[in-house]
Parts: sequence; C-alpha cells; structure tokens
Amino acid sequence: MSNTISRRKALQLFGGAALAAGLPALSASRAWAADEEVEFTIAHTYGKIFRPIHTKIIKEFNKIHPNVHIRLEAPMSDYEELTQRTLAGISQGNAPVLSFQGVNQFRQYIELGAAYDITPFTKDDPRWGAASDYYPEMMRLCNFNGVQYGVPFAISTPIMYANHTLLEKAGVDLSKPFRNWKDVIEAAKKVRAYDPKCMGIYVDYQATGNWIWQAFLYCEGGTMMDAEEKRVTFADEPGIRAAQQLREFVDLGLMADATALQGQQSFISGRVGFYVASTSWLKGVQDKIKGFDVRTHLFPEGSGGLRRLPCGGNGAMIITKDPKVARAAYEYAMFASGPVGTAIQVAGSGYMPMNSKGTERLKPFYDENPNFKTSLAQIPTIFRWYAFPGTNTLKIIDVIKNDLQAIVSKRVTAEEGIKAAAAQVQKLVKA
Repeated sequence: MSNTISRRKALQLFGGAALAAGLPALSASRAWAADEEVEFTIAHTYGKIFRPIHTKIIKEFNKIHPNVHIRLEAPMSDYEELTQRTLAGISQGNAPVLSFQGVNQFRQYIELGAAYDITPFTKDDPRWGAASDYYPEMMRLCNFNGVQYGVPFAISTPIMYANHTLLEKAGVDLSKPFRNWKDVIEAAKKVRAYDPKCMGIYVDYQATGNWIWQAFLYCEGGTMMDAEEKRVTFADEPGIRAAQQLREFVDLGLMADATALQGQQSFISGRVGFYVASTSWLKGVQDKIKGFDVRTHLFPEGSGGLRRLPCGGNGAMIITKDPKVARAAYEYAMFASGPVGTAIQVAGSGYMPMNSKGTERLKPFYDENPNFKTSLAQIPTIFRWYAFPGTNTLKIIDVIKNDLQAIVSKRVTAEEGIKAAAAQVQKLVKA
C-alpha cells in the first residue's frame, strides 16, 4: 500500500473552493434548537489534552445553543479507567450521558444494550449525506452492523518520533526514509555507539488497549481473531514475528525495560533516538521539547513490506433514556467533530481531523507544523481498532499487557509470552 496520500485524498484533505461548496456544516445544528433547558455530562480521558479542547468547544457550541448546559466530569487517565467508571455508572444509574470512549471500547456497550442508537438522528441529517463535509471513513468507525452508535471525535494513528539532532550527531543519513524496522535498527545502533547512555528506540508497547501491539501484529499480516471470531489468532506465525520484533529491540540493547512514562521522559530529555507512540502526543512533545529537532515519520512497515494500522482515539457515545437529552448530546458530538470543533481539537492535540472544512481552516497550521501531516499520510492504511467479543474486554487488555511486559523484561521468550497471552485470552473470550 502506498506510503503517501493519493491525489484524490490530498484534495479532500487540503482542498479549497471545490470542497467549500458543500452544505454549510452548521446548518443542521442551527436548525435544531433546545426549546427548553437541557443539561448533560461529558466524560473523557487525558485531561491535559482534552480538558482545554472541550472547554473551548463548549464555549463555541453555547454561542449557538445557549439552552444546553454541559458539565465536564473529572478526566480519566485512560480509556480503561473511563470504561470502569462508565460501566459502574450504568449499574448505579449515574453514567455520563456523553462519553468519549476509546473506539475499541464501543463494542461491549453495544452488546450490553447501553449505547444509544443515533441512527434516527443521522438518517435525515444532511451532515451524513453524500455532500457531507465529514470524512466517511472516519464516521464508519462508530458504525456497527449498519447501526450508528457514536460520532468519532479524535482519531489517531501510531507514528514514529525521531530526534534528528541526536541522529545527525550519530552519523545517521537523514536524507533516506526509515521504511522498515531494519532501517530503524541500523540507525538506532549508531545512536547507541555514539552515546551508550542513550536508548536507540523506545516503543510504547503498553499503550491503552494493546494498541501499539496491534499495529505490530497487523503490519506482519496477522489478526487478533479469525473471521468467525471463534479462535484467538494473535499468537499464530505473524504474531510470533511481531513479538520477536519487539523483543529484538531489547536483545540488541537498543531499548530498555522501562515504563511508558520513563520512555516519554527520556525522549523529551533528548536521550532516545526513536520513540514509537500515538500522534496524539504530538502537541505535548512540541511544547515540552527544547534544544533538539524532533520530526515525525510513518510507522515502519512489517517484515513483508506491509503497513496496516488500527486507528486509535475516541468517539462520542450517548448513554441515556431521554430522547431530548440524547438529541442535545448528539448535536454537541456533531459540533465537536465539525469544522469548528475539529480545528480546535487538531491544533490542541495531534489527532486527525474529522471534517474537510475543519481541515481547510487548519491549512495554515499544517503548513507551519509539518509534523502533524504524518498521521494524515497514514489514512489509506487505517481500519478499526479491534475489540474482542464479550464482556471481558478490560481483563483481556491486562492479560496481553502483562505478557508483553514479560517478553520485554526477558522473563519469557517472545514465542512463549505471546502464546501464553493467546491461551488466556481464548478462555476469557469464551467465558
């Protein structure tokens, strides 16, 4: 698959007057108005990223809908914690009305019957029509079996950050792309030779929802389960190769057995050549880094030249039995992913835009911040972040995370660790 955006995609993402001729993005929102006071809560993750973003979006939304009162709950640390809070709220009757869940968490709410079906809202909404400014490949991420259960808000891809200042000092040729892991490893070895106190690479392999692990797996041509979802397949041959690739970084002395926070801090301090993590971290990186040149690169191809990436990030899911409240929450979700909201969200994070008009607003921003374009270039390679069937999602995530850590810490071999994880997950899927 091509590493670059097609001409058609480039026009869609960065186009001008032709795209601007679409239906006004706010027309449906302006047509709807709360005829009485409506109040609802919003739950979200990653307070440093999303708190200021939602605060700004709510302010703009209330200029159009002053009768809608929105209260932000205390932010959760990650999607797993948000899920725990939301599931507890469902059982106790105090779940947040609008919950910005990880894309991989939607499935369990749908199977529980808790996620609000917004299809009745979308079917007559011109923002979902053929002339829509919302990217259809994004909006499909919250569509399950033809039913729309949410509105994608902040979608990300895993990317590779590189300390170009350190790499240049280490004698790495920066004129060539780092196409695959072999290229990355050769450059990382030079970093270690130049300064043994530095890590050549750090991979955020424990990222929420086993997300980075899935990227390694899919780039090797693997899957999490078979097509019938009867058998766990991530420990098949492609999964073993993916696990061995992660372990190789450690065996070669290029990556330390460090926590995600330690890896982040090491990169920010200039002591890591390559850092593999979410594009959502980009705004924070550029704000914190001083004294060296950081650049972003495509997620490297697998051993067979494949790049296939699960999209991370979150979408707005509604939990309520009140249609009026649901409609108000839907309008906020659409506004947040619309031209105004998407421009605020991208500039404040590093996540991808949901709306072409929002992308138009961001053209000067992208021109001044080329690092933000890397994730856009990976759009042709993305698909939905996998979620296992059943209600043991959180347990499964922990099982895989623990066995990956055992691999990185050398307590088990790559093959032993990934096979142990698959065996445990198989039991949890059937439980």
